[in-house]
Amino acid sequence: MNNTTPQKEAIQNLLLRLELWFAPVLIVVPLVVSLVLVWDWFSRGFSVGLSRYDGELLLAILILFGNIAVDIQFLRSIRTLRKKE
Repeated sequence: MNNTTPQKEAIQNLLLRLELWFAPVLIVVPLVVSLVLVWDWFSRGFSVGLSRYDGELLLAILILFGNIAVDIQFLRSIRTLRKKE
């Protein structure tokens, strides 16, 4: 039973490293997508006066706020795990 504890710790360390490598992708990609949708809504919908692009704005806001809500907790947990090492 003593052998499983170091193995579990090694697996947890590998998973933490994997999360650290994917963290920028998980944070940046949704932000870029939401900013592109907001820009598209502004350039095609708001500036021209077409209301059919309002769905893009709603989708962008949902992605942006959802991403921010999840990212804050995600970054806190990563920071907490890094302090434990």
